[in-house]
Amino acid sequence: MQRPVIAIISTGGTIARQAMDPRDTVDYAEIGTSLGGADLLAALPEAVRARFAVRGIPFSSCDSVEMTLPRWFELASVISHTVASQPDLSGVVVTHGTSSLEEGACFLDLVLDLPCPVVVVGAQRPASAISADGPANLYAALLVASAPQAAGRGVLVVANNEIHAAQEVTKASTYQLETFRSPDFGPLGMIEANRVFFGRASAYRRHVGWPPAYGAGGEIPRVDITYSHAGADGVGIRAFVQAGARGLIAAGMLPGMCTPAENAALDEAVAAGVVVVQASSGYCGGVVRRHELCQRGLLAAGHMRPRQARILLALALMTGADADAIQTLFDQP
Repeated sequence: MQRPVIAIISTGGTIARQAMDPRDTVDYAEIGTSLGGADLLAALPEAVRARFAVRGIPFSSCDSVEMTLPRWFELASVISHTVASQPDLSGVVVTHGTSSLEEGACFLDLVLDLPCPVVVVGAQRPASAISADGPANLYAALLVASAPQAAGRGVLVVANNEIHAAQEVTKASTYQLETFRSPDFGPLGMIEANRVFFGRASAYRRHVGWPPAYGAGGEIPRVDITYSHAGADGVGIRAFVQAGARGLIAAGMLPGMCTPAENAALDEAVAAGVVVVQASSGYCGGVVRRHELCQRGLLAAGHMRPRQARILLALALMTGADADAIQTLFDQP
């Protein structure tokens, strides 16, 4: 039987870190050393490696807190070129640090439209740790990337034997293995007994595509997130606007509300031409464009969490989309 051909693009993160002490699951990020993509694959048993024809593509070895929109654009370009130049690929696996994985996966899902599965995977424990989860997660990602039923579902995130839609998933725990969750709709499927199961389809997929302005002299617009709390006075909002923000995500108190002082600052931002999206700092649930937001010219983030809403807003602004078109993107469930 012909083995599925999988490209593994490594970008660093915990899955590619090791420490001197196998008990270290905390300090490795600052004092550990990096592994290459070949080392990640070598951690899998030979019988597992024999199931796939893997092509390793090194991209970076940085921690995920160092990832930026320009780096994700570069990563998306590498993925697109890899798929276009290697028509025999069954799928692509991207190893990524978990701190910004939900943002990176969301970005890739918003800009890529590829015929084969793209799976993003990370780890909570370094490769040197007792019961490191990286090898198991990587094996699960290889299974999903090689599964024909995974194609056409957009970018997927695989962790702890669960399959999540890139725009629905969030990192919920600092150190526990079951950190990636899709709180509103649940996982799309699972890996069980070496088989890939999809239990539901994602009924929607926001898609922006590659902004024509990028790479043609166009700049990535500044979009900031302001976090609401009792007594917040709006100073941060005004500072972001003064720094040149073209968009703001207001991570409000549930169900998506800010203090009177913050609202005054947000209204000033709207009057200055800044696109403001009202989101919620909560774990789950959506923000709807209620009457008050419409009256004030604020958009509503729907079910997108603030960090992913920032990605969507920045990309939408790069395409030249107007407020109505941006709201339509956020309105999808």
